Amino acid sequence: MEPSLQKRLLQSLRSLERKELPRFHVVMLPDFFVDHFVFFDSLEQTCQDVQVIAVQGGGNRPGITQRIQQGGNAANTVLGLARLGMSTHLICQTDPFGLHLLEYFLGKNGVDLSGVRTDGKLAITAALEFQRPRANIMIGDPGSVATFIFEQLTSHDQDLIASANLVGVTNWNLNRLGTDLACKVFEKAKKQNVRTFFDSGDPSPRIQDIPQLIEKVLMNPQLDMFGLNENELRYYSNSSCTTQTEMISALEALKKKIPARVDFHTAQFSVSIQGTVIVVPTIPLSTLYRSTGAGDVWNAANIFADLLGFADDERLLFANIVAGYYISSPEILPPSLDMVINFIKNCI
Repeated sequence: MEPSLQKRLLQSLRSLERKELPRFHVVMLPDFFVDHFVFFDSLEQTCQDVQVIAVQGGGNRPGITQRIQQGGNAANTVLGLARLGMSTHLICQTDPFGLHLLEYFLGKNGVDLSGVRTDGKLAITAALEFQRPRANIMIGDPGSVATFIFEQLTSHDQDLIASANLVGVTNWNLNRLGTDLACKVFEKAKKQNVRTFFDSGDPSPRIQDIPQLIEKVLMNPQLDMFGLNENELRYYSNSSCTTQTEMISALEALKKKIPARVDFHTAQFSVSIQGTVIVVPTIPLSTLYRSTGAGDVWNAANIFADLLGFADDERLLFANIVAGYYISSPEILPPSLDMVINFIKNCI
């Protein structure tokens, strides 16, 4: 990291009026998942073990580390923002058990759950994490996320959106009517001059719907911020870009079609394109505890810095650091602002 940029960011964070942060309200919808992580060492050995157990008609595979935590792009993003000190609100549909889990994972960390409906079906993801080769395989049941529509929003939900500083729609890839949802939410938000954010998630399950998404949502001037990663970029730019130079070139071509600011993150660097192209490398990490959820934490920090008016390079560095802290910490929770400040101080 550039020392002078680190110092500028540290000064910006230290000068924040902490008591003012809760006055910023962010609304995210429509997804909450229960993530069940199962950790394996070798993919090859695991497949062999499963094959042996299956051939014998069933059996147990003991000694496998597992963990259950909150998941979903919207849920993870509001949690990350709440941990940084802003007021956050989740709008989604789940079942009564899902609400109990939300209260445990998000409610106790300050996320407002008054927009959570319990007349639906819980969304669950089983995430298989392999060390050799390093890979994450997610097997999901989207539950009510797949069918969430704008017409389900109550007057309370719509009031939350209208009074927010920013509203974000995520997980389009698993919501069959996600294009319509985003269009209507952003239209509602813009009537009150609310800032808007969109992150589609991995679009590969809905390749046939990408042209309509680009036309109806990404090219719509009602969208202010479009967040994506390198996998998503390849679909939206119709490019097989792999190097940093190729990715930036693909982003510039995509930006010509999109009025919104494009905010792009990878494990090596992040980019923001509005009038100019800003590139900031990620921080080197010696230990990685997880990869899942890093993009959501990055988005949360990016939104935080955007609402506070940070310079573009400071905003990207802040998002890189918060995401880096999250994946390199044994604690599953995103970091607090004090944790981030101490981390930066130790890096300078």
